[in-house]
Amino acid sequence: VSRRIDPFDTGSVTIGSFDGVGSFNAIKEQVQLKGDVRLMNEDTRQTLRDQITQIANGVGATFGVQVDMNYDDNYPVLMNDAALTQQVIDSIRSADIPEITKIFDCGPQDPSEDFAYFAQAKPSSFIYAGCQTAPGENHPHHSPDFMMNEDCLLIAAKAMGSATLALLMAPED
Repeated sequence: VSRRIDPFDTGSVTIGSFDGVGSFNAIKEQVQLKGDVRLMNEDTRQTLRDQITQIANGVGATFGVQVDMNYDDNYPVLMNDAALTQQVIDSIRSADIPEITKIFDCGPQDPSEDFAYFAQAKPSSFIYAGCQTAPGENHPHHSPDFMMNEDCLLIAAKAMGSATLALLMAPED
């Protein structure tokens, strides 16, 4: 990625599954790789897709193997509406929920999220709720060590309820 897109842009390619079914001591007739592409700018999408296709076809040509690629552009970039997000932050802060000790902007993120489709249709704000099981134990989602503290569900519900009520009671422009 670092050699193929603008260094000020963000993109990641992860091959999370490499599966060659069969005996451990024989060359496999076929292997299957599965991965995930994440990006922060829709203009980068086609560049990454083209480059992955070029690399896959190059490996196939180099080793004389057939490459079948199924590339699914399934999630758009998730974009928060800045004004709505600030309203959400302000309403959660003013709700004075004792369990919420920090509210901060974690900067641009690149989740593969269904919520991105809602954000394309309506002004939206995607937030994370911290779910540490113990102080200092922070394992991100999709990590093999991730363990959610289920108490965060009630805290997140209070935060969203407060934000929803504040937005519903706000005067319309």
